[in-house]
Amino acid sequence: MQHKKQTIVNVAASLVTLAIQLLISFWLSPYVVEKLGEEAFGFINLANNFVSYAALLAVALNSMASRHISVSYNLGKIQETKTIFSSVFLVNCIIFAVILILSAFFVIHINSYINVSLELLYSVKVTFFLSFFNMGFSLIGTVYTAAAYTTNKMYYNSLVQIIGNIVKGILVVALFVLLPPQIYYLSVAALFSGAIILLGNILLTKKLLPNIGVEIKSFSLPKVLSLIKSGSWLLLSNISNLFLNGLDLLFSNWFISAAIMGRLSVSKQIPFAMSIALGSFSNIFSSSLTKVFAVSNNTMVANEAVSQLKILTILFTVPYAVIIVFGLDFLSLWLGKTGYNIEQLHEIYYLMIIILLDIIISTYMYSIHSIFIAMDAVRYYSVILFISSCISVVATLLLLQFTNLGVYAIAGTSTVILGVVHGIIVPVRAAKLQELPWSYYLKIEGESWLTLFLIIILFGLSSLFIKISGWIDFIASLLLLSSFGYIITIVCVIYRFNFNRLFIDLKKFL
Repeated sequence: MQHKKQTIVNVAASLVTLAIQLLISFWLSPYVVEKLGEEAFGFINLANNFVSYAALLAVALNSMASRHISVSYNLGKIQETKTIFSSVFLVNCIIFAVILILSAFFVIHINSYINVSLELLYSVKVTFFLSFFNMGFSLIGTVYTAAAYTTNKMYYNSLVQIIGNIVKGILVVALFVLLPPQIYYLSVAALFSGAIILLGNILLTKKLLPNIGVEIKSFSLPKVLSLIKSGSWLLLSNISNLFLNGLDLLFSNWFISAAIMGRLSVSKQIPFAMSIALGSFSNIFSSSLTKVFAVSNNTMVANEAVSQLKILTILFTVPYAVIIVFGLDFLSLWLGKTGYNIEQLHEIYYLMIIILLDIIISTYMYSIHSIFIAMDAVRYYSVILFISSCISVVATLLLLQFTNLGVYAIAGTSTVILGVVHGIIVPVRAAKLQELPWSYYLKIEGESWLTLFLIIILFGLSSLFIKISGWIDFIASLLLLSSFGYIITIVCVIYRFNFNRLFIDLKKFL
């Protein structure tokens, strides 16, 4: 019972963090496009993509660090925990120094690698360098997030994130309102926020793991090599995700134009918000599954994964249906002052839905993916994802070269390929790994998709009788529809479309 309560508190804290992040994102996006243009907006997100490229240098070491710290500590192996903690921290410091040197060289010659107009060149350079520097705070602070993970009190990390995001939000608004608009303001705010989050997680580690800290004498090269070996498959997964989702803006910049890159970046904002929401559950669910795996059997792990999938279905199905049915109305209101014409808004909407499908597929298998991490068995998943990502890159380049699909080829190819990998192959492999029937997770996934289709139909029919002329109409209509949508979703998830059982329970209740 205590385990379930902690998970619920963790989820609630993550939702608060998400809400703050979304408020910043949705206010900033149209403002920057209006004041600086869509090209400038594209470079803000492209800088974040390049940071993710650089971060790959540390993925093999850090991806499994929290898991190994958690397992060692919960087994009472304090000295081993200190060794892992200290080794990861010290190597991360070295990696950050290397990245900083390489990033300085890259930023100086940035116009040799990407297309940047002369009037934006200085601002883009500052944006990229600050983004790389901010990555250092995240990198160095990686081991300090392990304290909350180890104790399954991820809400502490979320509280630190909330404070950091509040600071970030205040700085972003102040800089853009009080000073002439510049695209690097977000990077400046993120830098301050990152410093606060690092300090907060250091203090949390002292509170939750008072006997664990950085000790130079505890450094162990064999332990570092062991962690890298353990995390090498997740590194391969991250490279695969980069090929699938991290090159789209760069390809748009190289093969189409900086303006189209900006438009694609705008279309990614709502799916990206959903991805952030989904990502907020990553450590929570992984931590929970790891703890269950450490003390129980495959059946308990499967039950935990299914429970997590049901939570995700309940939380995300209604928002996804809202975006699909009312996405164009939202874009018309949200981007109303940016100068986009109706054709451009339709283009942004179609791109948004294509990208969103990828997020939906990931949502309905998210907890299943955590099984591979909890069981330290990511090899198969990593290999199949890498193969599919290579196919995606080659297919995208061929479509760009030999068709007129343009930006739709960039956005759509990975969605189709991930649909097969995440929607079919991964659930089947997870079931086999746990010695369950191959269709075990596919059935649960299918119920989630069936619930989504049902809510889309309900919202689609309702939209025929709704006239939206402003934000008040939009918000009021969606609040009413979402309430009904959540009721239906909860019923579908609980009863799993077993209407006989539903009617029996209704008779008892009445």
